[in-house]
Amino acid sequence: MQEITSEKKEGRQSGKSLFFEILRFLLVGGTATVFDYAAAYLFYQWLLPPSAIGGTPSLVLSTAVGFCVGLAVNWILSVLFVFRNVKDKKKSRSGKAFAVFALIGLIGLGITELGMHFGVSRLPEISLFGSATLLGTSWTWWLMKAAMTCIVLVWNYLGRKLFVFR
Repeated sequence: MQEITSEKKEGRQSGKSLFFEILRFLLVGGTATVFDYAAAYLFYQWLLPPSAIGGTPSLVLSTAVGFCVGLAVNWILSVLFVFRNVKDKKKSRSGKAFAVFALIGLIGLGITELGMHFGVSRLPEISLFGSATLLGTSWTWWLMKAAMTCIVLVWNYLGRKLFVFR
């Protein structure tokens, strides 16, 4: 008990507190990811399809729209549920904090855009479960989206924990 108390005095989180923070981050990230994927899919398939504006512009724009939707959901839920153990709650919820939060997200978007572009344009078409598509979109797109989500998840947690929600 003395160790936990001294950790809090020094501003460090206990292992249990950090575990639950990461668990909440994953749940919030999962929720934001669902919104991201849904918006990206909606734009890629129906509002800005490759057949209407070209493959690369459709991919870039739909990925960016999904990112913006996911970012908004993530910010709201992160402030409300994830990062509870912060030194200065008012500062961590300020416009400046959101700008840093968004900048970290934009770097993540850049990583995602590069990965999506290179993966979708350079990897061969993949057939799973007897089909080359899922919901009318290539498996390569879905698999790259999932891979980039995992990579950017780590970047987002570390960046936001270190620079926004200390």
